[in-house]
Amino acid sequence: MLLRPAPPITRERTTAAAPAVVHDLLVDVASWPLWSPHVVRTDPAQGRVHPGWRGRVKPWFGPATTMEVTEVVPDGGMRWRTRAAGHELRYSQLVSAAPGGGSRVEFRAEVGGPLGPLVQRLAAPLSGCGQRRRLDRLVLLAERSA
Repeated sequence: MLLRPAPPITRERTTAAAPAVVHDLLVDVASWPLWSPHVVRTDPAQGRVHPGWRGRVKPWFGPATTMEVTEVVPDGGMRWRTRAAGHELRYSQLVSAAPGGGSRVEFRAEVGGPLGPLVQRLAAPLSGCGQRRRLDRLVLLAERSA
């Protein structure tokens, strides 16, 4: 049985903070728990990510997984992936200049694998809620940091 592709799980926000400020929060491992409340622990616990960076991320709701950063866009966020149960989660946390100043931030998730489209459709409501919550916290932190 071939499953039809599912639309990506996407949320976006704008902020008055400059793209470089938001980018720094996205790529600084030590700041992740400040804007991503589901992150309990990372290993390594600090530093900046780069293409090829690999680390273990432990959420409060499940086992730790290995995260691999596939791309870091200069002052523009990152793309990463992780694998679990025969599936691959591909995620992007991107930032760009907003018209008139500030930044536009977009989080996007897609699940690949044998049942990827089904898993993605089932996870979309909860994942979208989590994206919105992380974006709200990221924007607040970026605006306070600016």
